[in-house]
Amino acid sequence: MTTNAARTRRKSTPPLASPTVQAWELGLRLRERREEVGMTAVAAGRASGITQAYISGVEAGRVKLPGDRLAQLVKIYEIDPADAAELEELRVGAMQRAWWHQYSQLFPADFLRFLGYEAGASHVCSYHNELVDGLLQTEAYARAVIRGGNTYVRLTEMDRRIAARMARQRRLGGDHPLRLTTVITEGALRQQVGGPEVMRAQLDHLDRLLTERPEQIEIRVMPFAAGAHPALGSPFQILSFPSPRLPDLVWQEVLTSSDIIDQSSRVADYTMTFAEARERALGSEESLALIRRIAKEMT
Repeated sequence: MTTNAARTRRKSTPPLASPTVQAWELGLRLRERREEVGMTAVAAGRASGITQAYISGVEAGRVKLPGDRLAQLVKIYEIDPADAAELEELRVGAMQRAWWHQYSQLFPADFLRFLGYEAGASHVCSYHNELVDGLLQTEAYARAVIRGGNTYVRLTEMDRRIAARMARQRRLGGDHPLRLTTVITEGALRQQVGGPEVMRAQLDHLDRLLTERPEQIEIRVMPFAAGAHPALGSPFQILSFPSPRLPDLVWQEVLTSSDIIDQSSRVADYTMTFAEARERALGSEESLALIRRIAKEMT
């Protein structure tokens, strides 16, 4: 029998086409329902003939779930037909092969997972202190970054890495374009990545995006004059999703490590830090004016 909590919980918004996000939502919903019926993962595994590790992997969105296994869990958890249909839709979506899988030999697992989250996000808030956000980079700028910033990258990998970065930018178009709010330091705009010509073209690209898509893309520049501010340090991105069931995530990448942060308290800290940094940065019009001024200096 379906509980009152199950009847009154919010209906999920269908996720964007990302198998990673669909697997994540499927797992979260199964875990929520298992806890609603008062069953441990061990007990659920015993009832279904599945190991507790398998149940936990599915709930974490890291293990694929065949249709017959989902049908078992639907029966054990007493999930109503409408919810079961939604879960099956998520399961089918999670089984699809996404574009980033072709780069599985090139990037570490955490970064591939991040690509999956980004592909299914509805809004990204990012802070960058040295580089332009990868979603906003021109191909020439990206090539200069990859060539000059990663000594471990082999020349034979260069084109594939650039292709992956450009593929990420498809989310800025389409029927449900990604919204992007980014705070970038003045230093990142003045750093002549690839030389003055490449940097001028990059700044002109930012100018066009801000002029043509003001409701979708917001860039706030943190000027040198701002001094110390809450986000000072490593870059990070906060990803939000269309489904109300899915919490925000943080992606942080530094020279030797990367991390997907999902603990609510830590995510809240990043969210507050970003909000404070955005407030201290220049406004949208002032930021665009500074971008144009620096671009002229690159001539």
